[in-house]
Amino acid sequence: MHTHTRRNFLKGSFSLLAIAEASRLAAATKSRTPTLAETAAMFHDFVSTRMMDADGLCRSALHAETLRPWTKEQLTKLDPLVLADWFQNSPDLSGCLAYENALMATGEFALSQMVRHRVTGDVAALAMAHRGVKAILAVIEEGRHYMPGYLPKPFGGLSKARYSHEISPDQYTKAVAALHAWRRHASAQERAAIDQFYVDAADFFVARKFRHAYRHRTIVTADTHRHALGLFVPIVVLAANVSGKAAYRAHLQRFSRALDDSATDEKLSNFNMTSLLIDGFDVAMQEGCDDPRLPALIESLWTRAIKNINPDGTAYEGEDRKHFSSEGTRVAACATIVEQLHPATKATVVAEKVLRRYTKLQEMTHYRIPGAIFEVSVTSWLLAYWRLREKDKAIG
Repeated sequence: MHTHTRRNFLKGSFSLLAIAEASRLAAATKSRTPTLAETAAMFHDFVSTRMMDADGLCRSALHAETLRPWTKEQLTKLDPLVLADWFQNSPDLSGCLAYENALMATGEFALSQMVRHRVTGDVAALAMAHRGVKAILAVIEEGRHYMPGYLPKPFGGLSKARYSHEISPDQYTKAVAALHAWRRHASAQERAAIDQFYVDAADFFVARKFRHAYRHRTIVTADTHRHALGLFVPIVVLAANVSGKAAYRAHLQRFSRALDDSATDEKLSNFNMTSLLIDGFDVAMQEGCDDPRLPALIESLWTRAIKNINPDGTAYEGEDRKHFSSEGTRVAACATIVEQLHPATKATVVAEKVLRRYTKLQEMTHYRIPGAIFEVSVTSWLLAYWRLREKDKAIG
């Protein structure tokens, strides 16, 4: 048997074993509510054997029945307006959908595994986190073929990432958070690459006055898309710290009005935006940003977001709470950050209810893409679980 054939055979065997173990857990818990630990094992197996590709990127929106990327034929059954909006930059609709949120999901999964390592000491968790971090750094390197600091959505996978024309503050934010958390584990070479990216990304946005095109619809700024603050605030702080150039921090004044307006912007009650802003602000505060609006906004964002979560943990999205949503896990993953700053919120109590409510893969779907597993709902669940375990190891 050739080496590469044997490697593929072994890889397939391990995947089958992991899937079989997930099936065994599902069967064992069919007649009862699974424990959080059992659900965590099932979701971990799904991410590591199905979502994560050979390069370490976590693919997006896998088909709920096949647990594979959507085929061209399957995509014809979706709303064409959704497809036109999301994928107008490429004729490869399947490749776009499979990597739409790859950086965000990979960043969250890597973060979850770093926390898992702190809780359990399991070296396999750190290795899994490293795999995701290396994938993010590889996309960063591909982006440099266009311009330093350009972090493309890796449509079509790593091999095609340099040809992608689209960026998103969402993807940057979670990638930055993962790199920031990994830096203490990084080799000297990786640390240098991470620091260089902070500076390059800051320079990229400074040169554009913190504006960039978003698909065919609009120009993103901190004032028009306030969740971009989750990227813009920490990136200039990080660039200042690693470069020793205080001038980067001077750009924080650009965001003053947007920070003030965020206090009353009800659009930010969206689970995704809440997740991005809280994780981004957390990084900035860890790096010494002492703007009192950041912790105040974290509390305000949490309070607004959880209005869309029922007492039993069921979450809803959209106007008038009309869509059942798996994205309540996004804010659950922020609960320990919120509660550490604002103990009276008892945020971790809400988070645990959300995790106990969402214990089936079939529930982790995207309301805009029926039949698609919402990748960040799963990675956020795992991040929330390990952060709760870090706070209270008895949770399980």
